[in-house]
Amino acid sequence: MNGWKITAIVFIILFILETCFLIWAFNLGTQMIENENECAINVCNDYETYYYDDYNNMCYCYLNHEITHQEYL
Repeated sequence: MNGWKITAIVFIILFILETCFLIWAFNLGTQMIENENECAINVCNDYETYYYDDYNNMCYCYLNHEITHQEYL
């Protein structure tokens, strides 16, 4: 029986799946950081504070603790 061939195929498939997951997670994290920077630097530059909602991709700008501007990124 060639048990080592089956084991090698399983490990190759697991390695490919792991690599795809890591690339996806890296790209997702990079996109989230870019969106938050876009919100902070380009959208809410003239406001006191900002909040970027990752789930809705909304950028909220605050002035005197009130939302004065919101924009979809």
